Amino acid sequence: MARIEWSSSLSVNIQDIDLQHRQLVELIAELQDAHAQGAAKDLMLPAFRKLNGYVREHFSAEERLLELHGYPELSTHRKLHDAFIDTLLHLDLDYLNGKVDISDDLLAFLENWFVTHVTGADQHYAKYLTEHGHI
Repeated sequence: MARIEWSSSLSVNIQDIDLQHRQLVELIAELQDAHAQGAAKDLMLPAFRKLNGYVREHFSAEERLLELHGYPELSTHRKLHDAFIDTLLHLDLDYLNGKVDISDDLLAFLENWFVTHVTGADQHYAKYLTEHGHI
């Protein structure tokens, strides 16, 4: 599996959000690297939990920004975030209970969700904020 890398296609042209997205890329890459090196479960779990915690921080910051600027699709965007957080919670519990491993498939899911979300839903709010003079 190729390591996720930051690229301009992931930019929403909002400095704080782009910095947070870069951090998320690094956290996913950290998991990918640990998996590629065959890290033990006790080493993978902290990296997974670090990603899980930062995702929550980022989503909260992003939602506050969208609320501040009256983004009309905030409710829909928040539901996307909530569904992903729910998935991460279940993965964390399943991983802890030995029901799932950090695998290529799981890492591909994390990367694909992130890239799809940023290049789709996040670009919609970026366009709205730009068109309405908020950034």
